[in-house]
Amino acid sequence: MDFQELNNIWNRADESLETNLKINKAMFKEVSMQKIKSKLYELKLSSWIEIAFNIPFALFLILYVIDQFTVIKYSGPAFLLLLISLFSLTFSGHKLYLYYRRIHASQSLVETQKSIEKLKYYEQMEKNLLYVIIPLFSTAFLIVMSQSILNIDLYQYSNWVVLQTAASLIVALIIVFILKKFPNRKIQESLSFLKEINAIE
Repeated sequence: MDFQELNNIWNRADESLETNLKINKAMFKEVSMQKIKSKLYELKLSSWIEIAFNIPFALFLILYVIDQFTVIKYSGPAFLLLLISLFSLTFSGHKLYLYYRRIHASQSLVETQKSIEKLKYYEQMEKNLLYVIIPLFSTAFLIVMSQSILNIDLYQYSNWVVLQTAASLIVALIIVFILKKFPNRKIQESLSFLKEINAIE
């Protein structure tokens, strides 16, 4: 066996090893992305639930605002609820877009990491928005639903409405405190895992 034959055997073995490494690396990345997605399953589920709730609610509010357009004391709170609902729909839709389209084996690890960082940022932003959304939503929701379903004008009970708004603010403070005390560890675990893979790579 001459040097040329030995060289050919070596090159074929080297190419085969490189091919196997590429395949193993691709498989590892695919499994890793599936693992990360399974960690973020609750986030995906909650986003779908929000969308399922907000679509019919937004449609109801649009019809209600049209019906009560000239009665500002009802159309105003309903329009506020509609804005919150549309914001929630957009927010949930974007989170699902990141989950399905940006956390994927075809994306680079850096891009995947950026997407999960965005999800983490959105979660923190959502928590802070609850300080405002809970009091506004609960008060506006009671005004609209009392009028549309029970035909009761809550403005006649203005003292109760003020107390209810103050109580919902206290509830918001408690809820946000608990959410911040027990954050979503799975997002952080996913980020830590990606950093480890990046370090290996």
